[in-house]
Amino acid sequence: MTMNPIETLDVLRKLQSLDDEVRDITERRDQIVGKLTQLKRVLEAFDASLADKRAKLAEAELWHRQKSGELESAREKLTKGKAKLTSVTRSREYVAVNKELENARKEIVQREDDVAKLLVAIDEFRAVIAKDEDKTRDLRSEAEQAQRETEQNLAVMQVKIDAVATRRLAVTSTVERAIVARFEKIAKARAGRAVVPVVDACCKGCNIHLQPQIIEQILRGSSLVACPHCQRYLYADSAHAATGGVAA
Repeated sequence: MTMNPIETLDVLRKLQSLDDEVRDITERRDQIVGKLTQLKRVLEAFDASLADKRAKLAEAELWHRQKSGELESAREKLTKGKAKLTSVTRSREYVAVNKELENARKEIVQREDDVAKLLVAIDEFRAVIAKDEDKTRDLRSEAEQAQRETEQNLAVMQVKIDAVATRRLAVTSTVERAIVARFEKIAKARAGRAVVPVVDACCKGCNIHLQPQIIEQILRGSSLVACPHCQRYLYADSAHAATGGVAA
């Protein structure tokens, strides 16, 4: 059965409403996915920071082992120097050995100070890493929970989108393909608004003031009328007279 222009406009408005429904679901889906993506990025940043701190801790521990080895060598040097001192008989040699012992003692003090500072730094580093590990563990748990919830939500949303798509297909099958194609082209170019009302003789899509003969065509409903400026399909809003006077 061939539709008259008014019936066709009603179908196009229904089609636009279905597209709005899909768009709303899609936007909410994108928001959910965006939040999950952002959470994963934060988690990746935490992981990278933690890995960097662990690497620095490993370097500090290696440095501590090296300094501890140097300290042990200095202590052995002092012990050998003391043993050597007991067998010295000449005064010049005695003075030289004592000098060596003094230098060894100074070196030990310096090495002990270095090792002690490294131990403090390592302990502080470990404490920071432990806190970061707790934060990362909590964040990972949050991300895993968000992943599960997102997958569930996306599945529900996809079911809704598929259902709307089925209804949309049923609607488009009742209208000429050329009209649907033009509707979709306009909707794509006009942020999803291909059918708009006329209020107070103005197109509510682009707000251009329409000529009286165009208003008359719309009120008569004998043909589909497009806005001469934005090309949207026009209809008379029942709540607001197209002419600002008598309701259509």
